[in-house]
Amino acid sequence: MAIQMPTSLSETSACLALVRHGRSSHRHRGWIDSTGFRAWREAYEAAGLRDAERVPPDLAQLAAGATLVVASDAPRAAESARLLAAHREVTLSPLLRELDLEGPDLRGLRLPLAGWALAVGARTLLLTVRSLYPPPSELARVAEAAGWLSSLTVHHPFVVAVTHASFRRQLAIELVRAGWQPHSSKRPLHPWSAWLFSPSR
Repeated sequence: MAIQMPTSLSETSACLALVRHGRSSHRHRGWIDSTGFRAWREAYEAAGLRDAERVPPDLAQLAAGATLVVASDAPRAAESARLLAAHREVTLSPLLRELDLEGPDLRGLRLPLAGWALAVGARTLLLTVRSLYPPPSELARVAEAAGWLSSLTVHHPFVVAVTHASFRRQLAIELVRAGWQPHSSKRPLHPWSAWLFSPSR
């Protein structure tokens, strides 16, 4: 699906594009326990992009109009931003890093990676319902990141921010709370997907 962008930046006072990074080079097969899951997370965070990873054409066209590209300093996000920036400078910030995705304590139970994804999702949902996730420290980082991105649009009318799936979700909530409006109700989750926001008029 093509990414819809205003035909000119003059149509809106500012625009933010929240982009999920490309596919990580880290791959895993087999079943792992809690210790193995933590090791997988560390390896995943340290990994860059797959060698053959390319920016989708519609996203490349969108990013070509950006006046500033910023990104999480995680390798996969930084490399994604450099592909998007097309020889322009990229600003990296730890503010845009992924949220801590801790797995539940399953007491030595071994699961495939897909099973751990479900377990982490179930734990996150339970904590969210109980208003315990994200924790206050992470909510503060989300709010700081939203404020920082908003301030960047004062001098850069179109900012592309490359970040991560869970952090982007919380960042979008905070931006809406701060008065930004999404360009679309559809929010795809796949790598290289982009969510666009502009300030409420």
